[in-house]
Amino acid sequence: MNIQMNSAATSMRELQKKVDVIANNISNVNTMGYKRQEANFSDTLVQSITRQAGSGNEIGRVTPDGLRIGSGARVTQTSLRNEQGTIQQTDQPFDFSIQGNSGFFRLMSDGKIAYTKDGSFQVQPVLNSDQVNLVTANGDAVLDINNNPISFGSDYAEVKANQNGNLQIVYKDPGKPPTEIQLSIADINHPNLLEKIGGNRYQLPGTEAQQAANGALRIVNLSQPNNSGIRVNQGSLEMSNVDLTEEMTELISTQRLIQSQGKAISFADDMMGVVNTIRG
Repeated sequence: MNIQMNSAATSMRELQKKVDVIANNISNVNTMGYKRQEANFSDTLVQSITRQAGSGNEIGRVTPDGLRIGSGARVTQTSLRNEQGTIQQTDQPFDFSIQGNSGFFRLMSDGKIAYTKDGSFQVQPVLNSDQVNLVTANGDAVLDINNNPISFGSDYAEVKANQNGNLQIVYKDPGKPPTEIQLSIADINHPNLLEKIGGNRYQLPGTEAQQAANGALRIVNLSQPNNSGIRVNQGSLEMSNVDLTEEMTELISTQRLIQSQGKAISFADDMMGVVNTIRG
């Protein structure tokens, strides 16, 4: 395959990946707390000045020294766009939203720490106990500030929460003192490190201690003074930050790029046909 056809074919394959990203964004336009993704491209310029040291590594090359031939474009990164989504009021006691782009609820998922923006929680009875756990729709435990699953008595009458993420569980028995629990919130400064694990959940590579040492993660106690600007709202949920109009515009633009690359392949094929008809 000649250079023109190879470059166009490579670009078409990578542009299809962008179409897949856009399709995923559109399909999650109504998913609570979903954060849109964006495909980033770069030239596949595999020819670079003094790329390989040592003449032995250059054996077999047919291009001038210090120059290599590229082959279109490729997706270098699928970045997570962490802008705040619209807050929708639900007035449900176990619905929570986070005000602040970098704030995430901390969960325990299959023995590992996970993060989510989807605060549509519910209570799950604990077997052979008078306790209930606060969990996500997937059954993952919501963590408190001490890294323990949030649990309280099943005879609760009301659950109140303030903007500092402090839960107050009031019981039906007036003589039983309320339970105070502090939600655990992660302040993630490098959202592109987050890895999707399904169910609108994310994980960070390595351990939280490692990410905290790198400055990518901070566990915040909103009941204490901090400058993160993160707040928790009860009775509301954060909607997806996907803009359907923007996604459809990107989809049309990408499809036109794919068509142009297809025409480039057709032109290259026509040129090869002309060359083959030339007789010396």
